[in-house]
Amino acid sequence: MRNKKGFTLVEVLVSIGLLALLGSVIAISLNRVFKDNNKKNYDEYVEKIKSAAMLYVNNTVDILNDLNDFSFKIITIGDLVDNGYLNDNLVNPDTNEKVGKNEEIQVFYDSDHELIVVYPYTNDNKDSYLYTLNYSVMYGDTTDNLCYVGLNTRSLQLINPDGTPVKDNNSNKILVPEQNIKAYMENGDECTNINLSSDKIGTYKIRYEYTKNYNELLNQENVEKKSAERTITVRPSKPVISTFSVKPQKNETDANFSTNDAVLNLSVIEKNDVKLKYCIVGVKSDVTVDLGNLINKCGDEAREVNGIKQLNNNWIELDNGTIKDNKTTYTIIKNINIEEEMADYKNYSEIKFYVFVKNIFEEYDNKLNEYNDGIYKLNVKIRFNANSGIFSNTISIIDVYIKYGSIFKDALNSPSYLNPSKKEFYFEGWKDNKEKQINENIKVTSDMEVFAKWYKLCEKSNQKTIKTNCVKVSGSKGTRTITIVDKKYTDYNCVAPTTESCSIGGGSSGGGSSEGSTISCIDGTEIVGIDCDCSKYQNNSSYHGVIVKTWNVPNGLSYVTHCCCGN
Repeated sequence: MRNKKGFTLVEVLVSIGLLALLGSVIAISLNRVFKDNNKKNYDEYVEKIKSAAMLYVNNTVDILNDLNDFSFKIITIGDLVDNGYLNDNLVNPDTNEKVGKNEEIQVFYDSDHELIVVYPYTNDNKDSYLYTLNYSVMYGDTTDNLCYVGLNTRSLQLINPDGTPVKDNNSNKILVPEQNIKAYMENGDECTNINLSSDKIGTYKIRYEYTKNYNELLNQENVEKKSAERTITVRPSKPVISTFSVKPQKNETDANFSTNDAVLNLSVIEKNDVKLKYCIVGVKSDVTVDLGNLINKCGDEAREVNGIKQLNNNWIELDNGTIKDNKTTYTIIKNINIEEEMADYKNYSEIKFYVFVKNIFEEYDNKLNEYNDGIYKLNVKIRFNANSGIFSNTISIIDVYIKYGSIFKDALNSPSYLNPSKKEFYFEGWKDNKEKQINENIKVTSDMEVFAKWYKLCEKSNQKTIKTNCVKVSGSKGTRTITIVDKKYTDYNCVAPTTESCSIGGGSSGGGSSEGSTISCIDGTEIVGIDCDCSKYQNNSSYHGVIVKTWNVPNGLSYVTHCCCGN
């Protein structure tokens, strides 16, 4: 059979189709990457100009003063370049051309008096027009006539295209309600103090109808009218936390003091009849707190573990408020167990507790624990320094945590604790950095470091030699053991024990290390047993230094005790 050579037409067409499809996918992907990069570059370019404009305005007193009266100010790229806030070689990534010095930038204050920068900026208005700035007030605010709030000020006034207010030589009240300007609700009803007041929480869209020429009246025939819109928001008042503390139930001096047993005291005032929730969050005392991120730790629902509702990191409803003077006060005073109800923090040493309170409109208040400058001491750390010794292997330092207010001895009984060791030294306990011995029963209310106290064993001046009694081997021959020990800690042998020969003479055994075989029995006989009565000799002036001497003599597998009245 002949081998098949080349491709069929169908195979070629399929291959071409696949290559075309692959090329299209690659092209689309590359195009998306290029677009993303271009957008990123352009966003960075815009942000650079807005940042420069912000710095320029904040450093220019005249502009800041104008913004108190003007609805907005227009500055140019040239202003930024000429004053050193922007490099004139800056290139617009969209056009690949140098930024134009005549390009305009709008700056103005919003309703919260925050400086806003708009770039790129275009204004198609060629004539004067009504400038409107959205406005918001708190529930129960005393501001009157919200329909026209801010009229003839920078937030609601007739302005020229450049942002400067239209002036009347005879009066600053260019616009007068019901004459040359009128406000309407979104449904077309006339805006009044009845349908728009701070007693009604909500967001309202207001449409303004005004005359093109402020000298004309709305009810005049054939008058040319214009319109503008803005939003007025009546926000609920923020809940106010008047009291927040988490502190121990008992004083440190109390015998039953436990930092784990705390009392929570929370008081919140709310002007509105709205639901409130609270959340307690703890952080380590040395952590820099960002309250905006911290509140995000609060979960939607309170956890319940082993039948106990967790207080930490969960939104819990406040209820049973007391109403007085049109205000509702919520109060919580309760004993809590940190290990049970705030279990996430039981292993922390020092905690900063924060409480967040919010209403259904996500208006927040927060407060740091008022107790002890915000620091709640739950555990204390005792650092044990082996002081040139070791605990195990090469470890020379260990940290042991105990409850704040516990006694030092609790650390010694902790599973984390180890006794140190040091060759040829005896461990005598723990001392502070001033060489003072630590009392094991002291209460520990702060982190501390203690150091091992060492005694040098078997210094020349602290050695003691001990010799055992001479033990008979045969006849008058015997042996005894010689041990050199430390005078203070006699259980410690300075060197390995040795033996020496000794002799037993005069019918007596070798006796002690100092008297040895020089002792002789007064009555010349050895008394078997331990009932030696030498008092008759001790009180007899004929004898000097009478003592009772005992010794053991091997007898098969046991020893027989001998004694005599030694002289």
